[in-house]
Amino acid sequence: MSTIFDPSKEAPSHLVASPASLNGKAVAPPSQAAARADFWRKTAPKRLRNEQLAADEALSLYWSKRARRAAIGELCPAEDTPLRWGAIAGGTSPATQKLVDLAAQLSSAKGVRKASTGKAKQEAQGVLTHWLDEAKNAPASYDLALGCLAAAHVVAAMGGSLSPLAGWKVLDFLADTARHAATWNLGADAVAEHVVAAQMLGGELPLTLAYLFSEMAPLEKAAAPAMALISESIVELLNGQGLMRAAHLSALRPLLACWTRCVAIAGEMKRVNLSKKARREFERLVRQSLRWTAPDSSPLLAGEGAEPWPVDFLQATLRLGGTAKDAAAARVLLGKKAVGKLAADTKSAEGPYNCEWASLAVMRTGWSTGDAVVAVDYSTPQLRLDVWAGKRRLFGGAVTAETQVDGKPLKANGSWEEVCWFKDKDVDYLELALPLQGGTRLERQILLARRDGFLLIADHVQGAKSAGLEHALQLPLGPGLLFCGEGETRDALLVDGEPRARLMPLALPEWRIDPRVGELSYTGGYVRLVERAAAKTLACPLFVDLRPERAARQSTWRQLTVAEGLQIQPADVAVSYRVQSGDDQWVYYRSQGPRGNRTFMGQNTSSECVVARFKAPSGKVDSLLEIEG
Repeated sequence: MSTIFDPSKEAPSHLVASPASLNGKAVAPPSQAAARADFWRKTAPKRLRNEQLAADEALSLYWSKRARRAAIGELCPAEDTPLRWGAIAGGTSPATQKLVDLAAQLSSAKGVRKASTGKAKQEAQGVLTHWLDEAKNAPASYDLALGCLAAAHVVAAMGGSLSPLAGWKVLDFLADTARHAATWNLGADAVAEHVVAAQMLGGELPLTLAYLFSEMAPLEKAAAPAMALISESIVELLNGQGLMRAAHLSALRPLLACWTRCVAIAGEMKRVNLSKKARREFERLVRQSLRWTAPDSSPLLAGEGAEPWPVDFLQATLRLGGTAKDAAAARVLLGKKAVGKLAADTKSAEGPYNCEWASLAVMRTGWSTGDAVVAVDYSTPQLRLDVWAGKRRLFGGAVTAETQVDGKPLKANGSWEEVCWFKDKDVDYLELALPLQGGTRLERQILLARRDGFLLIADHVQGAKSAGLEHALQLPLGPGLLFCGEGETRDALLVDGEPRARLMPLALPEWRIDPRVGELSYTGGYVRLVERAAAKTLACPLFVDLRPERAARQSTWRQLTVAEGLQIQPADVAVSYRVQSGDDQWVYYRSQGPRGNRTFMGQNTSSECVVARFKAPSGKVDSLLEIEG
């Protein structure tokens, strides 16, 4: 494959030479090749194989003798049509939408009968021919791909109800498009929609044609190369554990939908299948798709207004590629109806996951809709975050960070690097580092306490020398939430008629005495935490209590003294904080430079970072996270 597929620059399909003609050999369209005996396989009627019938007569005879085969809606039972699974928002033209509507209608025998007589037949043929007229001049895209698949299913369902001329025109166009798409080779930097279009046109379309029109030899022969392309793509696009790069995350469900339909068709054909490696990746993708599902069943990091996961789509993926543990997770997250009669394990699949190659991480306190979920996309300097708790999105979107040294703003000088990933029964923890201009470094800690129910987001500015530092961390507030700052203290509640979470800026004084050191506020849809100091390093931690029943109670926090060798250490060396919400207390310590043997709140440590549960009045500390460095 040498051609680079770029839909934005791609010529209309009917103007591009087919792969065979590029190799010096003309490829006749099906309507012209139908008169040849080698066009028809042994499963076709003898007259088609033995007599050189005219194209119109050949197609009419074919429809009259063609054995019925299960429609895609039968292979993948759906309330509507499996073609709409994983639809890309705003990616469908009116002509394609009408064609998909027709395909959905034709998924039942009753719908086929209705569309095959009288005025309904004329209208159905009009929808098909109108789409074809537009498709001939359309660029390669998701819209074209969806339309081609719908057209294939419409032609197969209506059969002889279509005029032979209309039927051949569509089949010629689809066959040529599928041949052309088979040569497309996407680079790693291709946009998500183009990746989906390439899979649908280069893999699913020829496989669909081979299944629906298996008596036509040129179309049937394309099945094996199509499955090989799909297998190769699955292996190349995923990381070995079923996850794609962050740049392609928005294509997760569209690709899963495409590949699920392909697996279902291949299972019915019984002559082609995914490679063993691709099959394993597909099964792992099913689990990843659950991990990356928000409590409202929309995709994580997809933003407001994303579509929920259709129940029939979920059931099909679980049936064709899921395990009993996946079904158990789906049942807890999306309800019993989502799993149907599928067998589910008593233990759910593991939820938290991180991949540096993909630049993606997801943290979960559990699988239920009320559990906390944190999704992170760190593929670009402007990290994206999605935080859910109690069935509500608390934060969602791009996180902005503004760092200044002596009044000069610093830009990113590279990409986020994963420093540490850790998960156990107590916490999910991700630490990242981003180089800034002038040798300054921004380090970000994201910790989700699974059993204690809090989120800690801490930015640490590591300067090259002592200077006037200012850092602003901005988190996009979820829809429908209000930021309610306290009058005399610097903490705030997130509410939507009732408390949802409490925010506490641990490095700032609790009481509003001196605004010059920083502030926690709300502006322009963002929760904004600003801190200032004349120092070499600056800690900017934000504690988020995710338990509403506790967040509404009394809270407090304090900056703790850190000592080493009986000497009090400045914040340039190490910082420590105590935070209390309701009856629960925690301590957080972090070294800001080289590690040392230090004490805070009566605790001794030589580690780089400690997060622990503090029990009063005994003073006992239960470690949640300890990083030795």
